[in-house]
This record gives sequence, C-alpha cells and structure tokens, in this order.
Amino acid sequence: MNEKRILYSECIRIYEVEESFIDSLHDLGLIHVVEEDERFIEFDELSELEQFVRWHNDMDINVEGIEALHHMLVRVKSLQTEIENLRNELQFYKSL
Repeated sequence: MNEKRILYSECIRIYEVEESFIDSLHDLGLIHVVEEDERFIEFDELSELEQFVRWHNDMDINVEGIEALHHMLVRVKSLQTEIENLRNELQFYKSL
C-alpha cells in the first residue's frame, strides 16, 4: 500500500461514517477517492474529510450544506488573499 493514502474502508471505520456519506462527498468533488484494486483516500484529503465529518455529526449538516459551506470558505479565503495583496500594493504606492 502507498504510504500517502489510507484504505477507504479504514476511513469509514475510523471516522464512524456511512459509506454513502463519503461517496456523496466524492460525487460532489469535495474529496477524491483513488480507485485501483482497492479504494483509497489520500492523506492530503483527511483534514478536510475530518472537518466535513465534524460538520455532519456535530452540527447535523447534510452533504449539500457541507458543499455550500466549503464553497463559501474557499471563496472567503480567496477574498482575504486578494485583500492582502491589494493592501500590499497600496502600501507600495503610498511609499513612493
């Protein structure tokens, strides 16, 4: 087994979620499942998967809500980066 991924079935066991939950996240493109002889999830995906599981279990958010929250957070991070770049540019022009 590749050291940079975990078995799909192991994720289901560890996070105590239904297979359909992870399948739904995969179908929406929120996580990537590698399918070879067996199914795997890359370690890089685990932090987001853990967050999605917490949203689902702790706040009772369905998969569609998770997709919407994820999209909004990605957008907020993008806007924060843009604001920081604009601040830096403004500082540059103020220093001239």
